Amino acid sequence: MSTTTELTNWQSVHDEVLRRIHTREWKPGDQIPKEVELAEELGCARATVNRALRELAAEGFLDRRRKAGTRVAT
Repeated sequence: MSTTTELTNWQSVHDEVLRRIHTREWKPGDQIPKEVELAEELGCARATVNRALRELAAEGFLDRRRKAGTRVAT
């Protein structure tokens, strides 16, 4: 995805992160970029990224740990 694309709602961010997981751009165990970095890349607010990542963690796709970052679930 190009850095000029703007994803403004959490569902769009959710779908993009899920796409990266399914295409194995991000493999199981990989640490994904920080929320701030993803927000900048996707052209949205950090809170939007946070909501999407929380949903993906609840669905079992991500493993989020405070101070340790977010990884693709193994």
